[in-house]
Amino acid sequence: MQNTNLEYRVGYAPLGGRLYAGFVRKDNGKWEGQPHDVTDWAMYSVGQKLARENNDMLFPLPDGRILRLSAYITDPEGVEVSDAQR
Repeated sequence: MQNTNLEYRVGYAPLGGRLYAGFVRKDNGKWEGQPHDVTDWAMYSVGQKLARENNDMLFPLPDGRILRLSAYITDPEGVEVSDAQR
């Protein structure tokens, strides 16, 4: 897309708990067109990157706390799966 007023972004929708990707207007931050749900692929990709590189990602939060992301690849035995993940 050649429109310089648009940029490609990934955003989180807290109401539905999903991640969306698409073009957003730079001037007002509103989605242009229909964003695509990328939740499953995005979460899988981030988890794969963290597990394979064997490192965590740290993100400082405005209140001074730290958001820490980590991922581990394990055998299926002993892994609890919630009903929401099935």
